[in-house]
Amino acid sequence: MRPANPNALLARRVAPPLLSTALSSIATGLMTLLPLRFSAAGMSQSTIGLLATAEAAGFMLGCLQVHRLIAPVGQVRAYSAFAAMKAAIILLIFFCSAALPLSVLRFLLGFNAAGLAVIVESWLNALVPNHQRSRVLTLYLLVLGMFYGVGQLMGSYLNLAGPELLIIASIMTALALVPVAAIDVVGPPPNPPVKMQIGQALRTSPASVMACLLTGLIGTAFTTLAPLYSQQIGLSQDRIIILMVCISVGGLLLQWPIGFLSDKVDRLHALIGLGVLVSLTAATICLGSSIHNFLFLALLFVSFGGFVESLYAVGVAHANDRAVSADYIALSSTLLLVWALGGAIGPTLGAVIMQYTYPSGFFVYAIVLAVSFTLFSVWRLRRRPQERSEETHEDFLAYPQTSPEIYSWLPYHPDAPESSPTESALKASVTDEAQPGQ
Repeated sequence: MRPANPNALLARRVAPPLLSTALSSIATGLMTLLPLRFSAAGMSQSTIGLLATAEAAGFMLGCLQVHRLIAPVGQVRAYSAFAAMKAAIILLIFFCSAALPLSVLRFLLGFNAAGLAVIVESWLNALVPNHQRSRVLTLYLLVLGMFYGVGQLMGSYLNLAGPELLIIASIMTALALVPVAAIDVVGPPPNPPVKMQIGQALRTSPASVMACLLTGLIGTAFTTLAPLYSQQIGLSQDRIIILMVCISVGGLLLQWPIGFLSDKVDRLHALIGLGVLVSLTAATICLGSSIHNFLFLALLFVSFGGFVESLYAVGVAHANDRAVSADYIALSSTLLLVWALGGAIGPTLGAVIMQYTYPSGFFVYAIVLAVSFTLFSVWRLRRRPQERSEETHEDFLAYPQTSPEIYSWLPYHPDAPESSPTESALKASVTDEAQPGQ
């Protein structure tokens, strides 16, 4: 019997968590339409922002505490529990109309999202050999982004005020159980819980901390408030959803060319450039909202979503340029939590501004924050020229804002070890499966 192809065996092992990720991402994309559902139910913009804040707070707590729940029961059972809870929570939203119970449910959704991401990413970390992790990371990022967009597009044909949105999202979440519960997937325990080390992060790279905070303050708020803004300027449901997909497409695709350019220059220059681009794009949307040129507005949404998301990716890369390899995972995880902190503040703050000013008020809020960040980065540029001359310059990697577990995937620095115990176990397992007659 011909020995099995190790690449085929690896693909077979990686397929279940990726398939679960795809199904779960469809549900997540559908759930981004909740602001339109809540608006149709008569909720104020500030209340809708508070609900998004509750979900972001749940995600942040999940990143810090979910490992304690996974370790005693194992990953397959923990994943099943998280997915089942998420499916039930989505359906319970249909029966709730008051802000308090909805905020509790949204908080639990955020906590569950962190748990599901930690488990999937620790599986992939164990199953992918060191030399293939960059490729699988890119595939994972594409799966997340593309199926998230598929979920949003499905909403074009739904009555968002009815139960269909929640039913389909719940079904997709339940189906995500099947690949990991019915197929043999072996994964290690997740890494130890992370801690927020903001002081150390600020000492390493203040501009990176501010970039990640800015991404949370603007990006998460934009995802929540963009449909409300689009509704207030008179767009139909299908056009609103197209604009939301544009945000996702920009955030997914623009990171790589911007990251490639940031490899060629001082990354602090790249952060300053992104701050300027975010400011200019937001200012143009403020003016363009009165033109009612939908194609122009769609291109602006692609650009704005891409520039804001790239601030996070380039900010993490800039921090890694200034860090030693031993600090990389802790530093990157802290920056993720800083992003989540911004995501917990931004939707409420942006919604209040939007409610008590005018639809474009959110973009004025974004301009103020982006200009402040740009001025701070220029000050840093002038303040620390000697340290910048001593920085390393690593290749750019685009990481999704999913869980701290993602940062253990790749040895960012060239002096990192070539293999790990989990990789050795995978090689041994693949060898066993490849033996003829087994």
